[in-house]
Amino acid sequence: MLDNSSIYKSKTRYEIMHFINARQKTYRNSTEIYIPNKPYEKLESGYEPDKKQTFNSGTPIATSEDEKLERTTRRAYIRIKDIVLSNDFDMFATFTFKNGRNDAELCKSRMSGWLKRRRKHDKSFQYVIVSEFHSDGLSLHFHALISGYTDNVVRAINPKTGKPLVKRGRQVYDFPNYTLGHSEIYYLGDTEEDRIKTGFYLMKYIKKDMPVFSNKKRYWASLGLNRPLVIDSPQEWYLALTPDHVIQMDYGKYLFFSNKRVEIFLP
Repeated sequence: MLDNSSIYKSKTRYEIMHFINARQKTYRNSTEIYIPNKPYEKLESGYEPDKKQTFNSGTPIATSEDEKLERTTRRAYIRIKDIVLSNDFDMFATFTFKNGRNDAELCKSRMSGWLKRRRKHDKSFQYVIVSEFHSDGLSLHFHALISGYTDNVVRAINPKTGKPLVKRGRQVYDFPNYTLGHSEIYYLGDTEEDRIKTGFYLMKYIKKDMPVFSNKKRYWASLGLNRPLVIDSPQEWYLALTPDHVIQMDYGKYLFFSNKRVEIFLP
């Protein structure tokens, strides 16, 4: 890493700034092209300023608390998406608590303990998990994508009918070894489209008003998960092809292509 203090004495911000008009990420089975509504700025590698760093103008870069929160939330959103699409998760799970569910730190500690015990039991167990407030704005529960779970699961039973529980056309299961409250599991579909949709479903819980714990983390992920290969401002091969999926967001759009279709353009 270069000495930032010497850099800014000789260079202005605009001399070390690149404008990114698109970003390419190659995942396990697909490639994503993110096209922002307007190009965004990125400093050259090694030139990132330290906290409270000023440029030649001598004026600190002012950032409001709302802007910081927006940036932190979006960063967490993007990181979860990268994890979701780079790994082969096969379960979507929801965890609730029967006691102390209004105590965020207690729920976090209990949830973390269960996850650590699963990892200790089986190193292939992988997860990414986010928290959410219940509709009362106080009670806490968690949503997770999971792979490598090797213990038994059981069919969930509808308490009103006594029959196996089905939601949104899918059979529902639970973890018999999760005794902190209620668990609800869906197995993911086999198609890449289904996995992408499920991943974005998890990502929707990354919101400004979501629970934030003492370490300020908005999600947890197990060690050893894959990450995508990233290229800023790639060649514009994607303009000549029709994407397999398009997801429009407030700040830009995501184009998804099967790697089999675009392998000649990939590094």
